[in-house]
Amino acid sequence: MSRNKLDHIVQLFIPPSLVVLMFLTILELFYELSVFTKFVIDIFDLYVIIIFAIDLYYRWQDTPYFWLYLKKHWLDIIATIPFNLIFIGVEGLALIQGLRGIRNIKGLILAIRTTKSLRFVRFIKVIRFSSRLPRFLRAREHLKETKIRKVQPHEKEMKGTLSFKVILLITINSIMGTGIYFLTAAGAKYSGPASLISWGILSLISIYIAMCFSELASMFPKAGGVYEFAKQAYGRFFSFIVGWATSIAGSVTIAMLLLGSLQYLLPNNPQYYIPVAFLLIIVFNLVAYRGLKTSTFMLVTFAIFTLVTVIGLIFPGLLNLNPQNFQPFFVFPSFTIILTIFFIAETFFGWESAVFLSAETKNPTKVMPKALIYGTIIIAVLAFALALSAMGIIPWQEYAQSNAPLRDLSNALFGNTGGIVFTALIFISIIGAVACWVVSAPRLLMSIAEDKLFFVQFSKIHPKYKSPYVSIGFQSILLMILVWIGSGSYETLLHILLPLIIFVYSAVLLSLVVLRFKKPQILRPYKVIFGKVGPLITILFMGFLLVMFLLETKSSLSLLKVSLSLVLFGVPAYFFIEIFYEANYITLRRDIFAKLRKHWHKMPHHRSIYSTLIKHSGLIRNNAIILDHNSPVGIIGHYLLKRKIPFSKLLVVNSSNEEISLIKKRTRSKRVFLHKSKPGQFANNLSQVDVLYSYNVLGYVKMMDNYVRDICSKLKTGGTLSLVVYNHWFNVMPNTPELEKIDKIKKMFLDNKVDVKSYHHKSFWKEEFYFYGTKK
Repeated sequence: MSRNKLDHIVQLFIPPSLVVLMFLTILELFYELSVFTKFVIDIFDLYVIIIFAIDLYYRWQDTPYFWLYLKKHWLDIIATIPFNLIFIGVEGLALIQGLRGIRNIKGLILAIRTTKSLRFVRFIKVIRFSSRLPRFLRAREHLKETKIRKVQPHEKEMKGTLSFKVILLITINSIMGTGIYFLTAAGAKYSGPASLISWGILSLISIYIAMCFSELASMFPKAGGVYEFAKQAYGRFFSFIVGWATSIAGSVTIAMLLLGSLQYLLPNNPQYYIPVAFLLIIVFNLVAYRGLKTSTFMLVTFAIFTLVTVIGLIFPGLLNLNPQNFQPFFVFPSFTIILTIFFIAETFFGWESAVFLSAETKNPTKVMPKALIYGTIIIAVLAFALALSAMGIIPWQEYAQSNAPLRDLSNALFGNTGGIVFTALIFISIIGAVACWVVSAPRLLMSIAEDKLFFVQFSKIHPKYKSPYVSIGFQSILLMILVWIGSGSYETLLHILLPLIIFVYSAVLLSLVVLRFKKPQILRPYKVIFGKVGPLITILFMGFLLVMFLLETKSSLSLLKVSLSLVLFGVPAYFFIEIFYEANYITLRRDIFAKLRKHWHKMPHHRSIYSTLIKHSGLIRNNAIILDHNSPVGIIGHYLLKRKIPFSKLLVVNSSNEEISLIKKRTRSKRVFLHKSKPGQFANNLSQVDVLYSYNVLGYVKMMDNYVRDICSKLKTGGTLSLVVYNHWFNVMPNTPELEKIDKIKKMFLDNKVDVKSYHHKSFWKEEFYFYGTKK
């Protein structure tokens, strides 16, 4: 193997190998793995070190001067030192020594040695992780520059239709969730009647957070919500992490809400949880697919049910409460009042769900702040009043043990018949919150995909219903998986969710402070008080709550590790997406599938594409020069030769070495000339041609207008152009959303003196875009 070829292979293998190593390292750091799994990870790490060493060897060939070489590649040199391999087996050795100590030493010494051994195991895990950091830093080469668009693509499609009253009701419903139905009992469990103080403090903090969200929503009323705020403040990488964490938190929230609602409706029949949850997921996603007009009616209806249900329990409860139930008021240590805030905080989570609908709200810069603040105030009043009335009717000791507290409250107020009615109402109210999340959450995925930080198909908007229908379909599948995994684990899901939400909200609050300094000139229709200091104090308070949770709750550390790992998995996910759309890896995928394409193109639907492409080019003259740009294994030229179509010269331009090699073996004609080029580009020495065929290039090029200009410049006056983009679910072309803007693409060609016609064929899993015309 030649030096250039091996060097090229190593350069291609390093980035995806680092992505895999990042994923495996997070697994190793946060989860207990078998000895064999750890051994496999170490072998893979050794492979990464070897390809780093090979890369360094070739860099020495390029820079054979020691000090210059050391200055340029010192970090990669450190990355090749196998520090982590020094500790192979040390964890097991430390644990064995600790276990031996159990047999030989009694009492306190035994416990100390065992504890020290376990701590040493954790310490070694951190050391092994740290030893890989120099290798991970190589991935920073793939961090992309942040590009801020004044108008996101979805803003051209989605129109503001939601009024203040509608968005207020949706906001109330999306924030309320299950918290108000379950967590009033959790408050009583942790601090008894004094939990009312917790509700009061939490209400004030929540109103301030709502005000912070309001300022950001007034500045950037886009469907991306928290992702858009983070992008403006932090840039591309960290905004993806925030969007990733929010997406996971949203999915966990929906699964938790579904399980919570079914826990109310079917407390003794857990076997029905999964099928009923699946049915609800399908129904709500179908409604979301039909667009916001249909969804709005559903969401407003659910919001009215929610308010009627909660108010219907509060007023009778307040009229019949027993003051003796609050004696004594302080039954636990005073610090539990602060700890309780952590466990009841989920009641107010959901502002991010509401702001996802900003792009579809009338006058969002003014309406969204009012809806967020008023909605939070209403929920604060309802939550405090509900906690007061519930503990006033049912002694807090009994109420704290309830698995379905409001069902028990309705039984106490209205008897068994009333209890059944209110149980149904509570179920409807909770699934109403599910519906809000199901409708709004796909807008986040759509916004991330618009920036090519997720597969671009997910940014597609339905031409009729104006809904992000691909994201909705993906969400349906993901939710079913989550419900299947998390069935029966409401409390576990809640404890995993809380740290995720604290991370997201802290990032959002900090973005407000960053933007106050970074972009002070941006218009802020709503401006929160103490905007430079208040968010920082709120972040510190939330951090304090998290520390309290860790100190006072069993198994809290293991659940926090799960939450943290879910956030960190976003790092390899980010680099995977960035690498996936790089030109080198598009070419690599073509090389890998080249031999398959040799036979795949013979399939009937592919033959029809090539036939249509040739037909659109019209009659080919005997002296014509033809250019085939990027057709798989030069299949266009093969068809022309097979049909014995006369031409003078055929220029085949391809970016894949593997495909060019196959074309050479397959084509023996002296009229065929092969040219290697970079993806989306032409070789410099190409002459003008009479007929130009282009296959799929327009779906991948970064600058579509530049590519159109280049292919038009290659055409002689009177020459014909025939172009196709064939797209299906597994192609994940970055330009798919842009291709649907037919008139815009036609104008690009017309500006370059080529008058094109177009044809768009679409089916369930694939679509074809044809553009053909003549240069004036």
